[in-house]
Amino acid sequence: MMTRSGWYDSTLAVSIRRFIRGKFFTTLAMFSLFFALFLNDICVLSEVDNNMIQDVILTIVFAIFLFEFLGLVFTDASYLLGFFFWMDLLGTLSMVFDISYMGTGTDATQPERIGTGGGRENLIVVRAARATKLGARAGRLSRVLKLLRFLPFLNDGQQEDDSTVKMARVISSQLMNVISTRVAFLSICIVIVLPFLGMFTYPEADDSMGAWTQLLSANVLDYYTALNANNETKTTYLLNRLNRELSRFARFYVDQSYGPYAVCYGKGDADEFTCDRAWTSAHLKFVSSFEAPDRKSMIREMSSDNIMVSYDLSTPKQLEAVANIGLICFIVVVMCVFGLITSSSISIIALKPLERMLSVVRERCSEIFKYTHDLEDDDEETDGKEEEYDDMEKAESSSEFALLERVVKKLTAIAQLSAMKNEPEVREGMGEDEIMTLNWMQGTQVQVPAAAVSRISVPEKDADEGQADTPRDGDPSKAVNPEIKEIAPDLVEILETDYFDAFVEPGTLASDHRAITLYVLQSYDGCSQWARSNVQETHLFKFIEKVEAGYQPNPWHNFNHALDVLYQASRYMTLIEAHLFLSEVSQFWVMVACIGHDLGHPGVNNQFLVETSHELALRYNDRSPLENMHCARLFQVVGDSQANIFAQIEKDLYKEMRKGIIAAILHTDVVKHNEMVKELALLYQMNSEAFDALEPNPRFNEVLGERTQLIINMLLHGADMSNPTRPWNLCEKYANLCMTEFFNQGDMEKEKGIPVQVLNDRDKVNKPNSQVGFIEFMIAPMVEAMVNLFSPLDGLADHLGNNVTSWANLWIEEVSPPEYAALKV
Repeated sequence: MMTRSGWYDSTLAVSIRRFIRGKFFTTLAMFSLFFALFLNDICVLSEVDNNMIQDVILTIVFAIFLFEFLGLVFTDASYLLGFFFWMDLLGTLSMVFDISYMGTGTDATQPERIGTGGGRENLIVVRAARATKLGARAGRLSRVLKLLRFLPFLNDGQQEDDSTVKMARVISSQLMNVISTRVAFLSICIVIVLPFLGMFTYPEADDSMGAWTQLLSANVLDYYTALNANNETKTTYLLNRLNRELSRFARFYVDQSYGPYAVCYGKGDADEFTCDRAWTSAHLKFVSSFEAPDRKSMIREMSSDNIMVSYDLSTPKQLEAVANIGLICFIVVVMCVFGLITSSSISIIALKPLERMLSVVRERCSEIFKYTHDLEDDDEETDGKEEEYDDMEKAESSSEFALLERVVKKLTAIAQLSAMKNEPEVREGMGEDEIMTLNWMQGTQVQVPAAAVSRISVPEKDADEGQADTPRDGDPSKAVNPEIKEIAPDLVEILETDYFDAFVEPGTLASDHRAITLYVLQSYDGCSQWARSNVQETHLFKFIEKVEAGYQPNPWHNFNHALDVLYQASRYMTLIEAHLFLSEVSQFWVMVACIGHDLGHPGVNNQFLVETSHELALRYNDRSPLENMHCARLFQVVGDSQANIFAQIEKDLYKEMRKGIIAAILHTDVVKHNEMVKELALLYQMNSEAFDALEPNPRFNEVLGERTQLIINMLLHGADMSNPTRPWNLCEKYANLCMTEFFNQGDMEKEKGIPVQVLNDRDKVNKPNSQVGFIEFMIAPMVEAMVNLFSPLDGLADHLGNNVTSWANLWIEEVSPPEYAALKV
């Protein structure tokens, strides 16, 4: 549940996890482990006579262990029920064996009391508790191995390679931790478990303390009975025998490191013994070489029903403490030695070849991405991070494998794009309108009988023969006013939004198209300064007049459409900050291409011209005849000295501008649409890191600077096909105008007796459904490619989503299709 909720990736959980695994807390935990392992034995060696210091320190250690355990349980999903989880749990719980006030720890102020019959059992419990404590802390002790990575001789010669094979470093750490901790735990088990299995035979031979206590108890009982019976002879005999036994008892332990220092008569039961010191001092004469130790826990009191013997075990206890310390130190040494041997073997067998392999992977990936500074950033970030126990988390943050996976995904996407056909394919289940849309996009040609071919009203002469100078209304006598009025402030505000409508009725706010065109050309920030410096204003006035006059009064492909494309392209360039990667000259010729991209359009498409063997199709060999004609007409207008906006431009720059304008206009041909979309998708896939970066980066501008013509083509073609990406009221209006022109061409085709092209038959085409297919197959891939490259254009996708939904709803209202068909659309 916590994983699904995202808690482990939250800021708080990550902060706690990093703190626990940071160098400060790791060092603190190591010192705490030192106290947990050695403090009790140190206190025994020092014969500390109270528990205060030991209890305070071990309580702090217990709190640190508990905080670490709970912190990792609630912040690290990989820790729960893992190897270190169980070791930390046992190690933390084992602390209660050393803290006296918790009821199970050793109390330094209390002697060890053992009844006559319970000595062996109590010693077994003590032995078991000692083995349990050390075994329970085995997992924490194994973490000492993590310190090996900081040893200088282990890092020699590796610092330079870390920046190129950091995944090998992570794998090295992971293998060393996994294998060495298991080896360490096995070492601890060997050292601890084997003695633990033999504890049931402990002590193997020494039962003297219990035996002497029972012997003395019997002698004291006989003497006490005779004394109470007033039998003087027997009392004297038994007293002498008791004193001889006490003297022999004292001499028995003279050569031992432990022995009795006091004998006391009294009454005892299973839990407590009450000593009668007056009777003891009057009748029992015991002299020993041993003395009572300062630390009471070093005293062992062996008792029976009527006597208690106190033994001084300070020397054995201290030797046992030394042995415990030596055992732990031996375990650490064994772990470190085995860890170093294991690490060396892993490096020779696996890691050296892996480092070489990963170096090649990283180098080749860098070449594929051509964007290596993100790899350098990853290295710096990884080097600055705190060491963590969770190697998988480190591997995820910096991994040649992850990098290789990204490259494979990128190459797969590129391969799919490269193998993709330029046109979408007909899929099973497509409707008639969808297939018609695909055929229209692919420019399907139909063979037309020669007898059915007739000429249409497309100008046959070039503009240099006078046609481009003819006013739009066809009346040469009507002179064009050279003075262009300033546009209203309200219209200026509209031009800065998505809601400018170029197709307005005469007399309205936005009806003076020449004035608006001039304003956009002169006010667009990307090229306004260059245009004012290099283009004469009178030439620009005349250029706009002649271009407007060159457009024919078609429902859609007229000067209104040219102005709309100019407005849209300037909006695109403003949103994407084109000045960062396009020069002022390039932005200016984008604007010029927008104005002239449909100059002289006759209101019919290329397919119509080709099928009717029109002169334009013959002149340009059926290859984009309209677009070639538009280019020719545009530069014929510029050929007029009064309208030559390039008059002050150097020849070499003019050639470059002409080449760029022609390429951009030729790419407005619908048959090149899918090819352009594929190029844009490839550009994104090859440089996705640059385009996906949230912050501006040099690589972004570098990539776009290398593909300026493709971006210019995208700007013009995207603006030319922008109808479905506009607000709904404009989208619907423009679609109706465009379909009107298509239907007019269909009427001409019917009139001439030639096959009616797809989307042109007003009796068969359903407008809303055709628009859904048009958006699905043509506009959506284009917008996706544009937004991938330039995220500020995401407003296009928003409008597109709303519009396709609106078209679908209109289709449902008009046709009332079956439920399954409506759901499909």
